[in-house]
Amino acid sequence: MRPGADLFTFHGEITYTFIISLIFANILILPMGIFSGKVISKLITNIPISLLAPLVVFLSVIGSYSIQNNMFDVYVMIFFGLVGYVGRKAGFDPGPIVLGIILGKICEQGLVQSILMGRAAGSLFGVFFSRPISIVLILLTAVSAAWPYIRKLVGGAKRYEKR
Repeated sequence: MRPGADLFTFHGEITYTFIISLIFANILILPMGIFSGKVISKLITNIPISLLAPLVVFLSVIGSYSIQNNMFDVYVMIFFGLVGYVGRKAGFDPGPIVLGIILGKICEQGLVQSILMGRAAGSLFGVFFSRPISIVLILLTAVSAAWPYIRKLVGGAKRYEKR
């Protein structure tokens, strides 16, 4: 069997049997996952950190090496692990950083597409400011970026009024 256009026509019996067996396996494994989830969670949380941390590091090194069988990947993993450790000690929250890494490429691609559409239409600002939904989203983005400063100004004004 080779993936392609003939997979469902010439090898339909085997392909659909495989798909149906995967559906049944997921349905049958669901109760086991629901009932064993709490037990496994308690089991893992009761493992001492002195045993769990080296295991996680070992599996991370093995996983990063096994992707391309290259030690450079392990060095990159160790470097960014140290960067993350230093960032955590410096007070950086990892959530926004991970979100930026995940969504950065998608946002960049959307921006490039919008700029190309604006150039083709003859007005770059028209693409961003011609529709009400885009104006609302731009305003919400600006307000959320400025909110800490607005809150500080409003909070500071209220503090002086109470005296």
